[in-house]
Amino acid sequence: MADAHPHAMAPTRPGKTRTAPPQRPPQFPMGGRYLAYTAFGWTGLIYLLLGFLVIEAVWALGDGAAAWQEQLLRYEHPVYIAFHVLALASVVFVGVRFFRLFPKAQPPRIGPAKPPPQSLIHGTLYAVWVGATVVFGAILAGGLF
Repeated sequence: MADAHPHAMAPTRPGKTRTAPPQRPPQFPMGGRYLAYTAFGWTGLIYLLLGFLVIEAVWALGDGAAAWQEQLLRYEHPVYIAFHVLALASVVFVGVRFFRLFPKAQPPRIGPAKPPPQSLIHGTLYAVWVGATVVFGAILAGGLF
């Protein structure tokens, strides 16, 4: 990778002291902690492609029963299955990152009360996540509604 342009972050007017030229960190983008940031960024592409698949499925629904059956057969292809496994891993990765960040973002006090311990917050978040997954899974499988 090329070095960053030396004037990329130059102030509009010179300051009283000189600043160091911008440099990329030595482990960027795949080393150290940057690997998690890079993987988090790539999940956006996965979600974009999932959005296109949803649009394609809705389009097939609008074209009638034959088009919908053809779409369902297409989803049985190993490439689609592999992509959906990758998408599931992406969703779990982002969810776990969020759950690790959430307790740290809570205020130290909420009025006169202290927030619950981080382990309780983590447990509640994971329980709600698993519960929502079970409920939506039952709905999609036809067990509810």
